[in-house]
Amino acid sequence: MTLANPEHVLSQNFMEMLMLIHVNIFRNKHLPLPLNQYGLLMVIHTEGPITNNRASEILNISKQQMSSVAERLVKLGYISKALDEADRRRCLLRLTEKGLQVVADQHTYVRNRFNANLSKLTKDEQGQLDSAIDCLKDSIETMFAKQD
Repeated sequence: MTLANPEHVLSQNFMEMLMLIHVNIFRNKHLPLPLNQYGLLMVIHTEGPITNNRASEILNISKQQMSSVAERLVKLGYISKALDEADRRRCLLRLTEKGLQVVADQHTYVRNRFNANLSKLTKDEQGQLDSAIDCLKDSIETMFAKQD
């Protein structure tokens, strides 16, 4: 498929790269949780203590679905739910030690999988990949930087 607009080509290439990363690195059959539950763990890990409503916005799922995902994780001991001390009308979701361990285990798995396959590249290719990753991170940070 040829796209006339360079922005469309760039966004298409970006989407293809994300899918390659997902399929080759992040797809983990060893996760002890369904992906939607692990997604909530990652949101809490990234954002810190968070309300159900905010988590549902980030994950783009309904508040009802988020409530059932959160309740399941509470029952399994991966997250805790407590009143927000700053606003007692709100409940915050937090990772427990068990939840932190799942996130740490997944990070180790991804790192090990990445490193095991890195040897397939020459030293020059590894350097190019490192530079490309740095450039991509900088570009995305610039593109999505919050405007004051």
